[in-house]
Amino acid sequence: MNIIFMGTPEFSVPSLKAIAKMPEHKIVGVFTNPDQPAGRSLKLTPPPVKVCALELGLKVYQPAKLNTEENLALFQELKADLLVVVAYGKIIGDKIIKMFPDKILNVHPSLLPKYRGVAPYQWALINGETETGVTIMHIVKELDSGDIILQEKCKIEPNENASSLHDRLSIMGADLLVNALELTAQKKAPKTPQNHNEATYYKKIEKQMGEIDWTKSADDINNLIRGLNPWPSTFTCHNNNLIKIFESQFIKPDKQFETAAPGTIIRADEKLGLIVKCGTDALSLKKLQLAGKNAQTFDTFLRGYQIKAGDNFHNKTN
Repeated sequence: MNIIFMGTPEFSVPSLKAIAKMPEHKIVGVFTNPDQPAGRSLKLTPPPVKVCALELGLKVYQPAKLNTEENLALFQELKADLLVVVAYGKIIGDKIIKMFPDKILNVHPSLLPKYRGVAPYQWALINGETETGVTIMHIVKELDSGDIILQEKCKIEPNENASSLHDRLSIMGADLLVNALELTAQKKAPKTPQNHNEATYYKKIEKQMGEIDWTKSADDINNLIRGLNPWPSTFTCHNNNLIKIFESQFIKPDKQFETAAPGTIIRADEKLGLIVKCGTDALSLKKLQLAGKNAQTFDTFLRGYQIKAGDNFHNKTN
């Protein structure tokens, strides 16, 4: 098959590489988002898929708008049989869907119909899920609601964060995509309708979500820290200094601290830990970052920043 690949971030790269290794198929074009300003200098930076595609010697297209007559004509010119979409970042319009009926495959990092929409694996962590997975499905007009071709589950490890889960799911998705392409080429691909009554949707991850509410349970806060690591990360304040928190561990506080107010630092010791009381139970903070500094383990952080038992973390608006 002649395949057009559509993807943008690092998550898409393993899938692109996997297809490129399949001798029976040919990638006739790679569509990705335009270069974007990045860093303090706002230098135009190519997306990871573009970098990978050029290394593979593939033709790259970066239209600002996808659903145009020019791109429809380009699809025909490229003689594409199939579109593969992996975190492209643009909506596939009706005309494209009609041009490729049942020939637009999407890699989605959740066990559909749960976690439709953006950031599914992050929300799975935030919600304390113990398993997730990858779904290969057909793209239809309604968001993430097409028939399922293949699906694979995986366990979420207790201390896993969004970064490590992202990497595992991207590789799993690439492997599953290869299987789906083989079945599609043989005209043996399953088409399992989703149960739309079980569908769940979650909003886009935004920076303000990272502000910690210490009145919540230690479990809930720990899951939020895991789900927002590395971006946008969780944060709190101490003496009006903003502190980002990247890693933590659930613990039961000593009895004398059970009635301490949420946000109270009940231990600040380089050897014994930096422990903060939550609405229920407590968290041992493992990796932190003071504004303008590098992220540090708690012991290094305590050697360079004055904080003591009895102090309080507070929100940004206090």
